[in-house]
Amino acid sequence: MSSVLSLNASYYEALKRLTLELAGVNLGSNHAFLVETRLSALARKEGFETLDALVDELFKTGHPKLAIQVVSALLERDTRFNNDPQSFTRFTDEVLPNLYRVRGGGHIRVLSFGCASGQEAYGIAMAFERARDQYPNLSLDIMGVDYPSTALDRAKSGRYTHFEVQRGLATRDLIDFFNPAPEAQSTDWIIRDRLKQYVRFEDVHLLSNLGTLPKFHAVLFRGSLPHYSATAQLRVLRGLASLVLPHGYLLLGTNETLNNFNFGFDTVGEGPGLYQKREEIVEDIEPIEDPNIKKPNGRKTFLSTSPQKSA
Repeated sequence: MSSVLSLNASYYEALKRLTLELAGVNLGSNHAFLVETRLSALARKEGFETLDALVDELFKTGHPKLAIQVVSALLERDTRFNNDPQSFTRFTDEVLPNLYRVRGGGHIRVLSFGCASGQEAYGIAMAFERARDQYPNLSLDIMGVDYPSTALDRAKSGRYTHFEVQRGLATRDLIDFFNPAPEAQSTDWIIRDRLKQYVRFEDVHLLSNLGTLPKFHAVLFRGSLPHYSATAQLRVLRGLASLVLPHGYLLLGTNETLNNFNFGFDTVGEGPGLYQKREEIVEDIEPIEDPNIKKPNGRKTFLSTSPQKSA
């Protein structure tokens, strides 16, 4: 295989259209280097001689599995522990206490939507462990979902580099909830099993029908909404609304809102970002296609193709 992979310039716009169509995210006009960097590793992994060969195969066959692999690689986000602490504090100081006050114990299900490499999901587990004495008879089940990717694989393993744990993670959390990796030369850290017991991860197409997922008492979708097109925002927010139980909560990022829609939610408190579900049931709707999205290279759309999990 050639040691240097390069992307034909004519493919860049096609990949942008595919990412917008399949995931509702616009890569913008200055991400060519990111596209080549992310897809080079995928091309090598899948045995393609060049990056152009991978992209040509994608648009020649329209294979949904390869399309998901490509888009997942392009959408991997750089997440960190304790990201957006202002909105996360609303979960620990408002959502969790309110749910406990109403339920008085029992089982609470929390969803980290678009979980990337899992720091948010594990952060929820750490916060709950710290406050367990405040919530007797309460158990927590945390699910993280995202497109299949190497980031999601890292989340499932609970393994993070020294650089990753240095960004946003308190020293006491590192000491209490992580073990050093066993390899002699490794500087990685691994989440302890007692924290992993709260969390599970699944690969899910975030714009697909989410009806296969259970209902949740709280859904966190923080920091990603602005990256979606207007049509995709409508689809994903309506999908999330269908997952929140009555009187449950939807938590967006700081300064993120439901815009002009409410989907059966009421705003909680003074600031934006936190919403509580009313009794009304939001019905599922058929997938919405953006009429402005063109099909890559005139080929068939991937949007209506049922996504397949990575092997």
